[in-house]
Amino acid sequence: MEFANEELERVRICFIGNSKVSRLIHSLIPEFESLASITIIDNIFNDAVRAARELVERQEVDIFASAGANAFYLQDTLPVPVLALKVEQSDLIQAFLTARRITDKALLLNYERQEANVELLRLFGGMELIHRTYSTAEHAHEIFHSLRAEGIGVVIGSSYVCDLADQWGLNSVLMYSRESCRNLLRKAIRHAGAYKRERQQAATEQFLLEQNPNPQVFTNRSGVVVAWNSAAQSLIPTLPKRRRLSGVLDSRVLEADSLRAEGLLLGDRLCTLNKLPFEVDNEPIGSLYMFYPQPMAQPSDQQRRMVYQSSRMLEVQSQLHLYGSTPGTVLLRGETGTGKELAARQIHAASQNSAGPFVAINCAAIPAELFESELFGYAEGAFTSAKSGGKSGLLESANNGTFFLDEINSMPLPQQAKLLRVLQEREVRPVGARRAIALNIKFVVACNADLQAEVRAGRFREDLYYRLSTFVVVLPPLRERMEDVPLLTEYLIRREAQRYAVEVDAVELTRGITPIFRRYTWPGNVRQLENIIERLVVSLRIYGSCEALVEAMPRVAPELFNSESEVDEGGHLHQVEQEEIVKALKQFGGNKTLAAEYLGISQTTLWRRLKRITPEAINQ
Repeated sequence: MEFANEELERVRICFIGNSKVSRLIHSLIPEFESLASITIIDNIFNDAVRAARELVERQEVDIFASAGANAFYLQDTLPVPVLALKVEQSDLIQAFLTARRITDKALLLNYERQEANVELLRLFGGMELIHRTYSTAEHAHEIFHSLRAEGIGVVIGSSYVCDLADQWGLNSVLMYSRESCRNLLRKAIRHAGAYKRERQQAATEQFLLEQNPNPQVFTNRSGVVVAWNSAAQSLIPTLPKRRRLSGVLDSRVLEADSLRAEGLLLGDRLCTLNKLPFEVDNEPIGSLYMFYPQPMAQPSDQQRRMVYQSSRMLEVQSQLHLYGSTPGTVLLRGETGTGKELAARQIHAASQNSAGPFVAINCAAIPAELFESELFGYAEGAFTSAKSGGKSGLLESANNGTFFLDEINSMPLPQQAKLLRVLQEREVRPVGARRAIALNIKFVVACNADLQAEVRAGRFREDLYYRLSTFVVVLPPLRERMEDVPLLTEYLIRREAQRYAVEVDAVELTRGITPIFRRYTWPGNVRQLENIIERLVVSLRIYGSCEALVEAMPRVAPELFNSESEVDEGGHLHQVEQEEIVKALKQFGGNKTLAAEYLGISQTTLWRRLKRITPEAINQ
């Protein structure tokens, strides 16, 4: 964000102090009239704070200045900058020499947080100098009371101390000079101007941030959050407290200079993230994170989104977005249930044809004898049973859009040759038609088998394989990205709860079942996880609570428990749960309260489960 340089109006300075130093400040007002509006308030401590806060609330001051204990007291209590009048060594020497002309015994009394080189003053000689410091107004009174019989002739100190000396009938010398007050006002003008510019820039930045309804976050070069809008705080409530995005976003996201990531789950919202470098004079000073929340998806193929936090899936997302922006064909490799169609839809969304149709077919689901007519269509009279007027093929339906062929390895060899011709010539000729139809299609294909092995076995054309594999994306099975399981689980619980109108604490249920999910290998991948979560959410109507449902997991989802982890004849707990509990107890040194909190269960439930764990398991 850039801001034009402009002349700012006069700054507003308020000096708060006692009469003697206030008179010095007042005498300097004409010198600074063109630069500052200077207000003087004769008050100390609590009265000074009350007066200052009134000015702050009315927004009638840019900076405060004060002297002695008053300055430090105001600095500790006000939200606006407060400058302290500095005790210059030259002023102390001049005050010492003035006092020496009056008496042979003087008291230097200053606030405990002020510096005073007393030893240097004593080198001048000719007068006994007693030095004391005070911490509160009451303390200052006590010092005067204790020294009343000491024969003190002059008191050197701040305006407040000089006023106290007057009350005790003693001579006093102010330890500030007119030049020191002049330097204070100069410094106040500089600081107030800078502070005012910072506030105006911050207010402008915040205004611009709030104009965007989507969450936006600025971080500096160290990754510390320095600005955010209200939408970002709603999305990430911990922002004001933590001022960090670590723990919210994957380390690869934080370390990248710029990227686009889809399917991030923040709270109960799926988001797309754009991260951009923030530069001033071509020098990077931070990053801008722009989040685009999406509504919670219903469980239809068109509305599902990839949910992840793992580095592996972040890499996949980057590939999908990058390869989608090219005209080349993309080959998706992955086991059943890894989300190949979801990936194909993301490629479609990133392509130049994103406004066009997305057409998907499963090559294994179309009979070989119908494959050509379904894919390419046919003209009227092309064959005996052809419809009057002919029929558009799926390829023609996908024109100016994306065509997704799943299980491409199941395509019959004769049709592979025709698909190769379509890819090469970018046109399709319906069966029985005289003219070809030009195609503008983004092709995405997927397989759950090793296509190179299929080529070697003679079941897949080698030339088609090389045509299809311009860009290859490998979708990892769920067992290879287990760090995504808790995030996926919570997201799916929320989605299915919304679908079936079931009230559930998604966080509590996720914490309860994640230890079991982590031990399972998920041969059916995310699709199997979806099915099990749907079953669990519906089963809540039977069991009534997350805790009871977790207890019943071996009966509700028996496939998650192999033969070695079934309940034994003695009624002992499942091996999976045994190991998780024992691990938690060891991790927290046997502290059952911390272990229960870590496991996401109550202490009562932990005690009940401990009774069902074999002694051998605990003592291992």
